[in-house]
Amino acid sequence: MNNIIQQHLINFTTKLIKNVEEMLSKEWDFTKLVEVVKESTDELGRNIIKDFLEELDKAIKEDDKRKKEWIVERKDKKSIITLLGGIEYSRTYYKSRKSGEYRYLLDDVIGIRKHEKVDKEVKIRLVENAINMSYEESSKITCKEKLSRQTVFNAIRQVGEVEVKREVKEKRKVRVLYIEADEDHVALQDGKKEMPRLVYVHEGRQERNGRNELKNVYYKAYVGVEAEEIWIDVADYVYENYEIESIEKIYIAGDGARWIKEGIEWIPKAKFVLDRYHLNKYIIRGTAKREEYREKIWKAINEGDKKGLREIFKELASKAETNTEKERIKEARRYILNNWEGIEIYKDDDEVIGCSAEGHVSHVLSARLSSRPLGWSKEGLKIMAKLRVFSKNGGNLREISVFKEDEKAFKVSKKKIKEAIRKINKSSREVMNNITILNIGKVTPIYRILKSIKYENII
Repeated sequence: MNNIIQQHLINFTTKLIKNVEEMLSKEWDFTKLVEVVKESTDELGRNIIKDFLEELDKAIKEDDKRKKEWIVERKDKKSIITLLGGIEYSRTYYKSRKSGEYRYLLDDVIGIRKHEKVDKEVKIRLVENAINMSYEESSKITCKEKLSRQTVFNAIRQVGEVEVKREVKEKRKVRVLYIEADEDHVALQDGKKEMPRLVYVHEGRQERNGRNELKNVYYKAYVGVEAEEIWIDVADYVYENYEIESIEKIYIAGDGARWIKEGIEWIPKAKFVLDRYHLNKYIIRGTAKREEYREKIWKAINEGDKKGLREIFKELASKAETNTEKERIKEARRYILNNWEGIEIYKDDDEVIGCSAEGHVSHVLSARLSSRPLGWSKEGLKIMAKLRVFSKNGGNLREISVFKEDEKAFKVSKKKIKEAIRKINKSSREVMNNITILNIGKVTPIYRILKSIKYENII
């Protein structure tokens, strides 16, 4: 073992010096220098890990407890992709004397699952990156090994539909609570459309670092879920996290879609608030050729003059020159009147703060799901929508159960592990002391190259 580690360190130093000398003799490039050093250190890391694992495998084989409980079957090789690159090592296959099951005890000890070809941390980073970029881009920046888009999707599928569960030690007491909702429109691989829905709960706005942000916001995403299920789930969140008795008002804001308004039936003390972004959108469409009517419509809305609003639209419709224009006017009139309570509430209640759902859907969902011409599978869309809100809610993939260690069938004593580490540590110190470049006072070729670099050549 000592001789092997020594050889790795000697090879590492020799190769590193040669590569750096070659690079410096041609051009002084900091980025290239980092790349050269990283490639060498990654290779050294892979070699040392391989040797440590095989040393640990020997320690398991020599362990007295192992000899009583497990029978040696054979020796096999294992390859696994890590952040350092691919690592191949040998380990022993065992059979349990008691149950008859077969295990690679080394893999069991270090937490590598059966048939696992990609390390847990690589999978986590593949998923973390894929939350914000394509599967292909995630593969490229995560690991030096070439990984397929399918490998990225497999890691995402392994994560599944995750959700951040807030720990509730004491329910929050607030007087006013806000719930906002909207939907995205996403193309599926089969040519159909799906509408992921976003609902988020918050306690109003607050200023931080010169910007307004939502206070204690919590996001939820739904794909292929009926409105009733959505609002039961949202209601559960409200009841679990807030003291209902202390809440005086709950505002549900959105574009007036039926599924959003249905929330009033499930959330106690709730009132609907129409998103003014969509209100303005309909007014602009309805007055596309009669802009002078926009100010009149807004005046009637702000004064709560429903009767006056009807008269304005009647006059506007009488001036329509085409059926298309007339239909747009009717559509705007119908939208405003159908959502009148959600509009009038702005005038009657000064605690209404409006709705930013359109922006949040764009930022939380659309930026990844529909901003580019992608075709999602139903499963992939559902998981990614959940991952997007998981990330926005501050979730940590390393804490989810799928990436936590399984119960181990065999444990190596700390003494055995320390012995393996001590062997590597001892040989490493001995070799490092004998490496020329690291000895003070020694003049090496790389030293001469560095000394020869003049300031005027750099500037």
